[in-house]
Formats: sequence, C-alpha cells, structure tokens
Amino acid sequence: RRDRKTLEHRPFAAKQSNTHDSAFDRPVSPNYAMLHALLLLTAGAARLPPTPKAPSGILGAASAVVSPLLSPVYRLQAPAQARVLGFFKPGGYDGAASRAAVQETVKSAPVVVYSYPLSPFCTEAIAVLRSAGVDESKLKVVEPGAEWFLLGPAGSATRASLAELYGQTSLPHVFIGGESIGGLFTGTPGLKMLVEDGSLMAQLKAAGAL
Repeated sequence: RRDRKTLEHRPFAAKQSNTHDSAFDRPVSPNYAMLHALLLLTAGAARLPPTPKAPSGILGAASAVVSPLLSPVYRLQAPAQARVLGFFKPGGYDGAASRAAVQETVKSAPVVVYSYPLSPFCTEAIAVLRSAGVDESKLKVVEPGAEWFLLGPAGSATRASLAELYGQTSLPHVFIGGESIGGLFTGTPGLKMLVEDGSLMAQLKAAGAL
C-alpha cells in the first residue's frame, strides 16, 4: 500500500517509463535553434516580392537642371543629325524605314530599353528594372551608340524616329508591353514616377516581364 500511495502522489512525468525517452525530450542545442530560425527567415524572405530601388537622387537633381535646357536643343538637333549622317549611308536617310524598325523593336520583348552604355542615366534605369525582378530573358537593351554625339547614321536615324513617334530624343527610353513610359525621370510618366506611385510592378506583371 505504501508503494501504491507513493506512486499516486508522484508527478505524471515521473510515472513514465524510461523506455519512452527519445531525442525529442532532450534540450535543443542553441546553435541548432539559431540555424532553424535562420532557415525559416530565409525561406520567408525568398517568398517576398522584390522592391524596385528608387532612382539616384543625385541623378534626379542633375536631370532637373539639365533636361529643361537640353530638350529644346535635342528636338532640333536629332533630326538634323540623322539627315546629315544619312548622306554617309548607302541609300541615304530613310525615316519611314527607321520608324518601322523602332515600332517593331519596342514590341519585340516585354521590356525594351533604348540606352547609351556611357550614360549613367541609362545604367540607372536598367538597374531599377532589374531590382524590380525583371527576367533577363524578358529585358531587351538596344544601344544605338555609345552616346548621342557618337552616333552613326543608323543610330542617329533611330534617335530621330523615337523623337518623331514618342516625342522624346533623350535616352534612356523605356517601353513596357510595347508602350512608352518615358525615361528615368522624364516622359510619360517616367520610371521614377512609376516606382514612387507603386504601379511599376503591376505594369511589369501585366507585360509578362516578371
């Protein structure tokens, strides 16, 4: 009776047989716990949608000063450059053919960017698009030349055609789903504005660029 009474007053865990002990009853190693938590955080972060980076504030300030000054000049200079350099091209300057080529190109990929490799504005625009998660296979970068003053006959014709069709001579010139959204800071409405109002990701998704 004494043994039975003693057992009745023991805590429940004490009544369990030693044969039920397992690895689950052992204390968890702090290192294992930290590793497990890190894996959970990493998995959660991987499921989060990418957030497009904001364009450089320094470039934005430069654009605010330079663009109003140069835009009127470029509107006159771009077609003149195309016609002058067209003299050095077999068959001369063919504006109609150039415009048709541009219209075909802007629809050739979900995202098309006309870019100068030497331009920090162009480099930044492409970086913003990539930060938004644009699939590299859905991004087409077209480089008419290294910079506007280094364009040849074909590149000058492309620039003039972009101005005629979409009213913008400066690069970068970004197209999403075949539609012009302008440049990095300027245009209709411009890449910066799409990032700020939160509509960039929706446009990219609708175009099948993500």
